Amino acid sequence: MEVAITVASGTPFNIDSSDSVLSIVVTNTAAVPCKEGTNAYYYVSLSDGTNDKEYTFAVPETGPIAAEHEETFVVENTTLGAITTSSGVIYYTAA
Repeated sequence: MEVAITVASGTPFNIDSSDSVLSIVVTNTAAVPCKEGTNAYYYVSLSDGTNDKEYTFAVPETGPIAAEHEETFVVENTTLGAITTSSGVIYYTAA
């Protein structure tokens, strides 16, 4: 089962550098009934209107993930300008 999420922001730490880093904050829009002791996989797609980049992050879970829960991921950014569109899903093992 896939659960839709909204990527709240992709923020460059250093806007003066084309080789900067993004802090990606992901907020799920619904509760996720994740099984304790498994990983949830956050798939995030970002675009600046010209370039697209996809990321997948594994997060160990201790049980269900509450609605409106935030996860923050930090990645190197060498291709994206200002983020104009974002989307993603959470893949998980059902409880």
